[in-house]
Amino acid sequence: MNLKRRWYDEHNETLKAFDILQKLDAEQKRRLSADLIEIVKQIKDLHKEEEEPQLSIGIERVMGLFQQSVNERRWYDKNEDLKYALKTMSTLPNEDFFNIMEGLAISLND
Repeated sequence: MNLKRRWYDEHNETLKAFDILQKLDAEQKRRLSADLIEIVKQIKDLHKEEEEPQLSIGIERVMGLFQQSVNERRWYDKNEDLKYALKTMSTLPNEDFFNIMEGLAISLND
């Protein structure tokens, strides 16, 4: 039985992107992580310019971020660059996070 436990588990493109990311070598993960962090910064800057502030990401995601940093159970927790990039991405609104992951799934797919 495949239980979907995380807030992003229902998004197939995110799962595809994670599968692809997991197969990258350490240098590819490092370079991609730097690019992801830059993308997140740009998105956050765009949101700052909006007239209406973004809603909170929600208590479940905040708790998930805390537990993630404490438990380090996910495969990407073993790569500091990717761990930081994904944690940074997960602070974005769902739509932005999913758009980035969909873009990764499309652009990194063989």
